[in-house]
Formats: sequence, C-alpha cells, structure tokens
Amino acid sequence: MGTKKRSKIEKYAFESISSKEYQNRDGEIHILSPEEQKDLKRIRLVSLSLAALAGAVGVVACYVPYHTWPEYFPDHMIQIPIWDEPHPVPVVFLVFSLILVIIEIAFLTYNNIRTVREVSHACGYPSPTDKEFEQRVDQLVSVGLEKKPKNQSELGINPYFGMPKFYVFLITVFNIIKATLTNALMKLIVRRLLGRYALRMLVDLLGIPIYAFWNAWAANRVYKEAKTRVLAPPNIQILLNHLVRTQKDNPEFRAELYHILDYLAITKRAFHDNHYLLSKFALAEFEIKVDPDHVHDEQFLERIQNGSELTKKGFSQLMLFGMLIEGSLSFTEKRKLKELSEKGIFIYSMEESKMATKDYYEGRGIGFLVQG
Repeated sequence: MGTKKRSKIEKYAFESISSKEYQNRDGEIHILSPEEQKDLKRIRLVSLSLAALAGAVGVVACYVPYHTWPEYFPDHMIQIPIWDEPHPVPVVFLVFSLILVIIEIAFLTYNNIRTVREVSHACGYPSPTDKEFEQRVDQLVSVGLEKKPKNQSELGINPYFGMPKFYVFLITVFNIIKATLTNALMKLIVRRLLGRYALRMLVDLLGIPIYAFWNAWAANRVYKEAKTRVLAPPNIQILLNHLVRTQKDNPEFRAELYHILDYLAITKRAFHDNHYLLSKFALAEFEIKVDPDHVHDEQFLERIQNGSELTKKGFSQLMLFGMLIEGSLSFTEKRKLKELSEKGIFIYSMEESKMATKDYYEGRGIGFLVQG
C-alpha cells in the first residue's frame, strides 16, 4: 500500500473496502451480469432497511424514556445572558440526546462503509491488479464517509461559477438540517390540527417515519454513488477512446473541450470525483495542458452552434455522458438538454437521453453513445 496519511476512520474504511476477494464474474466492469445486478438489489435493500431502522430506533430510544421516566430528566434553571431571569433548560435530556445522536451517526457511517464495500466487491472493482488500486479505494472511502471532493478545482474547473457564495452556504446548511426542519414542521402541523388533544409523546414520536425516511434517503444516495463510482472509470475510458478516434483530427472540438468540461461541472453545481476523472483523462487524452487558472468562456456555445456537425456530435456525446455519469438526469439537466437541442447543438432526443442513462445505470454500458 501507499504512504498516504489517513485518519483512523479512513484507515478502517480503506482496510474494510480493500480486504475481501473481488467477485467480478465476467471480466467486464462496465457491464453488470444478472448475478451482479441481483447482488446489488440485495445490498441496496439491506442498506436502506438498516438506515431507516436506525432512524426509528433513535427516536424511540430518545423520547420513550424521556416521557416514561420524566423524573430522570429534570430541567435546570440556567441564567441566559439575553434574559433577566433564569430559564429552565433540559440539560440531562440534551446530553442524553447528544449521546444517542453520536451512536446513530457512528452506526450510519458503518452502514455506509459496509454498503460501499459490498457494492465494490460484488462488481469486482477496483481490480487488485489496477496500478491505481489505492487511489480507487480512497475514492470509494470518500463515498462511504460522504466526503465532498473538490479536486476539480485543481483543473481550474469551478462548478459554482457565477453562483453567490451565500447561496452555496444556504444550500449546504439546509442539506445538513433538513431532517430536523421536516420534523419540526410536522410537529407544528399536528399541534395545529389537534391542539391540546395532541399528546407530547405522540407528537415527539412523529419523528419515527421522518428520520427513518431521511436516513434511508441518505443511504440510497451513498449506494447510488458507490455504484456509479464503480461503473464510471471503465465507461469513461470507453467514451474517451471513441472521442479520440473520431475527434482527434478535429481542431474545433479540441479547442472547446476545456469549456465543455467546465460547462458540465457548472450545470451540475457540485464537485464530483467522476467528473474529475472524466476531465482529467479527457485533457490527457487530447494532450491539453491543465490550467489551474482556467476561466470559463460563456461564448463557447455560440462557436459550437456555428461549428461542424462532427463537433456538435462530439459535444453531444460528452455532454450526455457527463450528465448521466451520476446515474440519473435531474430536472435541471433535462431542461438544459432541451435548451441545447432547441439551439441545434445537442443531437439526441430526450427519449434517447433517458434510454442511455437507464442503460448506463443498470449496467448495460454506453454502446448507444459510442456507436458509429
């Protein structure tokens, strides 16, 4: 192994993911066999079930003792600077809740790491013979620990180009506290509807389906991310081999490649390891020097619109692949593809785009994009 310095949790995740025999049954990582697809469905079901169960148990463990034995959770009168009189604060309950939250987070982290490990092993990725095996595993570790990569900035690519920093901050904060906000809103609605008839324990236990849902949602995101991380590298190479073969003598496409990659990241509005790999390898394959100070040119679409049909085809192939690489097309991406299609620079229909996305995520490869 390499000498990269890792924290204890990163070390555990790395050793866990790289510890087992890899089960690739057909030798083709970019294609999922029926057995692999069956394994992945089982892995997803177990992962989401455990995450949802953790959310439900956490709520029950928190509020049932609190309401059943209130004498063990007394309020303490504490002087709060902004008020003149001391106010009651449930210190014991807050400490108890914090301990439960820490336990739940630890379990959910373990569940994420286990999910990533099982997905990677079921698909036979990465191969132990891969010269970048350690780097591949580290990328999977970041999925399990839900660490957001920012390595695209090394290439001068900024997904947040043109977006106010305060807006980015608000999105981040909302993503962190959305479960708490949902729970608070549900309690407010129930109290409004039932008034004094709403028992406190009943209102507090409404958090069971809410936290179970958000935990399952987060677990599904980790599962999906792990699956697309496994599928992406071999499919990236297949696409780039095709683009090099078809576009290597096309100076128009090569001149706009950096801007296309930049535009993809801006459309996504997020850093992503798959996009980093796509950008890094694309620049290398077309022998374009990395520019950390690269500046996005918003006029490049006009040049492609006035360019050759070959350039538009290469642009369309790279754009669609860059969008489906995460396994689905968002509402924003569909709208963007529709706009590009109306301008005459995106050659695929929405039905074809959806079909290609489904084929990719279900492990049937990207044959549609690289034909011809």
